[in-house]
Amino acid sequence: MRISDSRREEIESAARELGYIPNLTAQVLSGKASRAIAIFNANVTQYSLSVLTAQFLRNAAKFNYQLLIDTSFRRTDEEYCRDVGNMLRRSPDGAIILGQLPPQALALIQIPTVVFQQYDLFGCRNGDFYPDLAAGGYMAGLHLLSHGHRKAVYVCTRIHSQTHDKLTGLRQAWREAGLPDEDVIAIEAMQLSEPVEGHLLSLIREKGCSCGLMSNDFVAARALPFLRRNGIRVPEDFALIGYDGNAFAYLTDPPLSTISQSYDILSSAALELLLERIEKKESGCDIPRLHRFVKPVFFQGGSCGCPCEPPPVLGWSRDMLFLEERFGDRIVTYEDFIAQHKPIKKKNGETTINRSHSKNNQRGEAP
Repeated sequence: MRISDSRREEIESAARELGYIPNLTAQVLSGKASRAIAIFNANVTQYSLSVLTAQFLRNAAKFNYQLLIDTSFRRTDEEYCRDVGNMLRRSPDGAIILGQLPPQALALIQIPTVVFQQYDLFGCRNGDFYPDLAAGGYMAGLHLLSHGHRKAVYVCTRIHSQTHDKLTGLRQAWREAGLPDEDVIAIEAMQLSEPVEGHLLSLIREKGCSCGLMSNDFVAARALPFLRRNGIRVPEDFALIGYDGNAFAYLTDPPLSTISQSYDILSSAALELLLERIEKKESGCDIPRLHRFVKPVFFQGGSCGCPCEPPPVLGWSRDMLFLEERFGDRIVTYEDFIAQHKPIKKKNGETTINRSHSKNNQRGEAP
């Protein structure tokens, strides 16, 4: 009903004095928004997805929304349907879906949705947003080439997994530099009969591999002390770059250079799209998907050969989840990174890499 501004002020003042809290369930029953968003498959036991979920929590608050979180674990299709149904009973205005849900469970969701997919093993893209893994591998390749490296190692669990696009991007950088694919050697842990460590040492000592991209930051962080114990200095003898942008990257010795998944950008973009669909009442999971690949960013540590001061560890008061919280000056966007590393065509048709960004070329080689 319409009331005067003075009467509205009196009512709101009385409500504050009485400590009145509106009943959200009653409001939803009357047709009002719940101001809640469901997020499905939030695997908080996996570091990268827990960080992504934390960014969703942070950014949802900026839009005055709360998150209802469905944590991921092994379950049958029937259990999936049960859990999705329980979540929908809380009347969320929309849903963020991480990865894939069984078709039966997906069919139950008749509210606006945004689908974020990390990867798809069969090349079937059914999401709105994907992290551009190939662009990340390409960035790592360009940066390693800018330091004068010509033979690289890519370390992963299995090539035919979500990491495959990273290797594709790494080899793209090598091809653009006029170097053969054979100069990028992949180590698949699941395909080796011998320990990965021994194979890596052999490639460094016998095959002349002087740099590497690790499929994630945990592998890279474990590689640093292993190489040191075996007399291989990082980055002087072997430069490496990690992947995921985990917050501990700056605490390794040397600080780890890494490709970050841009979780803040991903979560903000996903929430903005979802709120747009909520406003337009685009319900259900059968609406056209955006199919947008979000470019990563580069975090410059010292493991790649760039100068990097050690962190003031003793001055910190708490742990971090996001590198951007303290080291925003070391984050380089994809656009700026490509501008710094853009290949330069010479008059004779040869291609070289722009090294203007790096004053400290550890390899000391000419372009």
